[in-house]
Amino acid sequence: MFVLKDEQIGFILEDIRRNGIVTEALQQDLLDHICCVIETEMLDESNFEEFYRSILPRFFKRNLREIQEETTLLLTFKNYYAMKKILLISGAFSAITLLIGAFLKLLFLPGAGFLFVVAIISFSFLFLPLLSILRVREQKENKNKIIIGIATIFGVLICLATLFKVMHWPFANTMWMTSLAILFFVFLPVYFFTGIRSSETKTNTIISSILILTAGGLLFTLTNLKASRWTDESTYTSDDRLRVAAVFVSEQNQIAYTTDSISPRRKELQVKANSICSRIDQLKAGLIQFSSHGEQGLSEPQIIRNYGTSLNFATAFLFEQDGKAKPDLMAIKKELVEFNAFVEKQFSKNPSVLLDLNDVFRFGEKDQEVISWEQNNFDHLSVAVTLRNFNQLVLNIRLVEATCI
Repeated sequence: MFVLKDEQIGFILEDIRRNGIVTEALQQDLLDHICCVIETEMLDESNFEEFYRSILPRFFKRNLREIQEETTLLLTFKNYYAMKKILLISGAFSAITLLIGAFLKLLFLPGAGFLFVVAIISFSFLFLPLLSILRVREQKENKNKIIIGIATIFGVLICLATLFKVMHWPFANTMWMTSLAILFFVFLPVYFFTGIRSSETKTNTIISSILILTAGGLLFTLTNLKASRWTDESTYTSDDRLRVAAVFVSEQNQIAYTTDSISPRRKELQVKANSICSRIDQLKAGLIQFSSHGEQGLSEPQIIRNYGTSLNFATAFLFEQDGKAKPDLMAIKKELVEFNAFVEKQFSKNPSVLLDLNDVFRFGEKDQEVISWEQNNFDHLSVAVTLRNFNQLVLNIRLVEATCI
């Protein structure tokens, strides 16, 4: 059995200190372990320093200093390993849940919204804060801690903004622009100017800053994707003209009723047309209020300009979560069927322009799916298109009413 000399023990202790082990108790523990290994395994003819260097990697993965860092974390941060475990579980759960939610949304299946909320909330308020805390504890310089804190705030805001945009909740754009402002005007300058001061991190900092700037530019590009201004104005003008045409025809019908002697069947036609149009106006008013996040006093043209491209508002307002149309929309459909049957019977007209129950969408050469009238005209459409379809429906009703003599 090899016996270490005092100068060899001193050499080991000094080397332990040079490798970043500063806690005296930890120094003594490591010294004791290393000495035991050397005295047990080293042969008398072996070179002491070479053997010592060969067994030293047994005590670490990257370098000896990591033992000091882990010990410090355990002494000052008792829940380190528990939080690290929760970090990994929450991160994996959030990623998998988000992927499943995106898949369900792509296939228009129920449950996508719930999974989005759970995944992003878990990622924003569990994974990112835990990651930030653990990384801050590992840093010694305050500038690095500040950078991690700013990055965490940006990450939480951009995740919540994405969630609010997907779910069409209020303040989504505010959070989105705030998060991008933090990225461009707070995080990036602090990260860049603190990193380029050191020659060791200068190149990596410049490259990382370019990547961050590019990623931020791509996010900013997605902030408000719309058609050209001329296309938007053309659409707004078309909607206005359609609405004005419906009002004009309705007023002309009213004049005809007051000037001519009204037959019983014309009177019944008027009652039926007014009833349907009144229901449609009520449903439009509800959709406008629902789409404007409770803003008061906004007209239909203002809603179309401000929120017209928003998706899923009409679906959420007019349909149940299982995809079935709500009673108000089905009541309009029922009255339309009765209106069509009445006009066809009393005036020998075929008002198929008002209601078509035979819409067929083909997916491939053999597959086909029949889409109901309410789904084809109001489901998974933007607010502007939904309101336009309602206005077109009113105009059609009034045109048929005007031509029935």
